[in-house]
Amino acid sequence: MLKAVREDDVLLPLAKEIDQERINRWAELSGDFNRLHVDPDYAMQTPFKGTIAHGPLSLAFLNELMMASFGEVWAESGRLLDVRFLAPVRPGDMIRIGGTVTGFSEEGGKNFVTCDLFVEKDGTKAVVGRGMVPWKGGQP
Repeated sequence: MLKAVREDDVLLPLAKEIDQERINRWAELSGDFNRLHVDPDYAMQTPFKGTIAHGPLSLAFLNELMMASFGEVWAESGRLLDVRFLAPVRPGDMIRIGGTVTGFSEEGGKNFVTCDLFVEKDGTKAVVGRGMVPWKGGQP
């Protein structure tokens, strides 16, 4: 967990291998059994040409990154903002989840750290967004 942050600090990235079993476990957890995610034969007939991971699975990875970086304050008051899904995450993808501190702000008498966040596969951004978390730790 970070004790002090500065603008342009890079958050310690995570790496995840995506396979159909992980996608199926997310379907079990979420109750989302959309055939695009869990039925390879059906998904092969769609424009995606195969199954894709649920969008909220990528959001869970961004949450994991922010929890590792900022701890309980993230769980209590952190926010994911401006999330955009740019490319599907598929079985067989090795993804990297990362972020960079982009600034500090004050809102309603509280200090916040803002981070640009991403999920990347093969050097291509699949998901991008921002994280905003209250901050009492060291800063410039």
